[in-house]
Amino acid sequence: MRLFTKTLILIVILFALIATTVSVLSARNIYRSLTDEFESKAQAIAQGIADSSTEILLNRNLATVQAIIDQFVEISGVAYVFVSDAQGEIVAHTFVPEIPAQVNAQVTPYERQGVVSGLDPQHVEIEGLGDFIHVAAPILAGVAGFVHVGMDQSFIRDHIWSVVYKQQMLMLLIFFLVVGIAYFAVNHIVQPITRLAEYTHNLAEQDFSAGPDIPNAIRKIQKGDTSEIGELATSFIAMERMLQQYLKDLEETTAARQRIESELNIAHEIQMSMIPKIFPPFPDRREFDLHAKLISAREVGGDFYDFYFLDDNHLCFAIGDVSGKGIPASLFMALTKTLFRATGGRRNPTASGILAHVNHEISRDNAPCMFVTAFCGVIDIRTGDIEYTNAGHNPPFIVQDGQVRVLEKTGDLALGVLEDVEYRTARCRLKPGDQIVLYTDGVTEAMNSDSGFYTEQRLQEKLGELASQQPRAVIRSVIGDVRAFSGETPQSDDITLLVLRYKGPDAENVPTLATRLRNSNTELRRFNRDMEEFCETHGVPEELRFRVRLALDEVLVNIVRYAYGDEENHEIHVLATWIDERMVIEVLDDGQPFDPLKSAAPDVRESLEEREIGGLGIHLVRNMMDELSYRREIDSNILTLVARPRK
Repeated sequence: MRLFTKTLILIVILFALIATTVSVLSARNIYRSLTDEFESKAQAIAQGIADSSTEILLNRNLATVQAIIDQFVEISGVAYVFVSDAQGEIVAHTFVPEIPAQVNAQVTPYERQGVVSGLDPQHVEIEGLGDFIHVAAPILAGVAGFVHVGMDQSFIRDHIWSVVYKQQMLMLLIFFLVVGIAYFAVNHIVQPITRLAEYTHNLAEQDFSAGPDIPNAIRKIQKGDTSEIGELATSFIAMERMLQQYLKDLEETTAARQRIESELNIAHEIQMSMIPKIFPPFPDRREFDLHAKLISAREVGGDFYDFYFLDDNHLCFAIGDVSGKGIPASLFMALTKTLFRATGGRRNPTASGILAHVNHEISRDNAPCMFVTAFCGVIDIRTGDIEYTNAGHNPPFIVQDGQVRVLEKTGDLALGVLEDVEYRTARCRLKPGDQIVLYTDGVTEAMNSDSGFYTEQRLQEKLGELASQQPRAVIRSVIGDVRAFSGETPQSDDITLLVLRYKGPDAENVPTLATRLRNSNTELRRFNRDMEEFCETHGVPEELRFRVRLALDEVLVNIVRYAYGDEENHEIHVLATWIDERMVIEVLDDGQPFDPLKSAAPDVRESLEEREIGGLGIHLVRNMMDELSYRREIDSNILTLVARPRK
């Protein structure tokens, strides 16, 4: 219901309430006034007759008494007059044609009660006649009798209704006049408010890019109305201008933010491209197995890892964590990582020498006073000997014979604090099967909803459970455990892990094909060529080669088509190994969770029309492979296929 209608209805209700109240009070006052007047008139008439009729009644001149009372019937409001003697007999009256029997009831009580004064008004109701104000006046103290006068109360009611009717007619006239005035007055007030309401309603659909579009009607309200409505119109116009400016600023801010986000995404890609991501990194070197993972808390971060050969027999590996977060930390990380790789190319580099040179370079002109904690190690892959230097970083863990211990610190200062620092070197030895685990504090200081930390102790216990696992599996399990511990708590720092497992110089040279491909059909064709070349090079039987090709085609095509719900580029990792006359293939993707082993086998006996769509591809893979297993780790699907030659 609109404001105009509500206001008119309220005015009508208030006026009706006032009119009713006035009428009731007026009728009540008139009733009291007329009642008092009639009582007084009845008393005066009764007393006048009683005073003038004493001698006449004593002489029993009843005709004269009748003549006296007849003249009072003509008085307005008088209903009846009658005179009774001392014995209660009515001797004169104005009733026509005879005295009603009910009138006697108004006579006898006076005689029975011995009333001598009278004149007290009584409100009586005589059946068949009506209700009256009855006054009885004694004649000669009641010795000669009584004079009775009755005033008709219907006369009072008729007079009251007449007055109320005239009053209501006047009130009705006033009502229509007031409603008419109110209509124009309310419309004058409400119409600008209605226009303002429509104006604000249309603001949501207005194109603010074209400038403010203020209707003339609103401008007239602003200029022509000096009341609060005019101030409201002024406020709305100011609001529109402010809203237009706000949207303009928001558009510029959004565009700037999008540019920043785009640049940060590019920076993230550049930063991630600086660290090795292809594993195994050296497929032709069987003396060790190495895997690493970096998960940034923001678009860019300050963690890094790296590894490279100093010569044919010495592998340098390192991990670092820059103080702070965000873009400054990422730039400092890029500088440190570049210097670390460049320093490794110098003549006869050592772990301490590499860190000393990096520290000297980044300490110069280090106005932001940033620093880097780092661990650098060089392993002789012929013996498993490691010389290392720890520049204020979390000490790595050594996993040997199922036991996990903390690697001894060298007690050196973080990089970038002081320019000229001599770093010390410590040594340890890995036996075949041993592992060294490097990590940053993003792992051990991961927090849960109770603000508790993951801690070094929990990491050490987890590594003990994974002592026999390969580096890739160790990293996946640790990251999965960290995420399970954190739950819904947002990641606050970069998580970085590097695991090196030493196999020894006599490790078997196992033919391996490690590749990654994007989720596109062109990449699938390239992979098929690489896989065919690998099989031919290592003498994989034609029959086995055919089955592997069919199974991999089905698996990879399904991943490309159905694993991802967006249009972004994704990587699919494939690791194929030809060992002990069997082909072991591991396919990893970061698509939606899907376990193919839970798919029901189709009923191949049904006709094509009756058979449900889907399921044949998985059925084919199961039949082509000798073993098939699936697991979900760190937001990745991992499908392992094993095939042996068949006769």
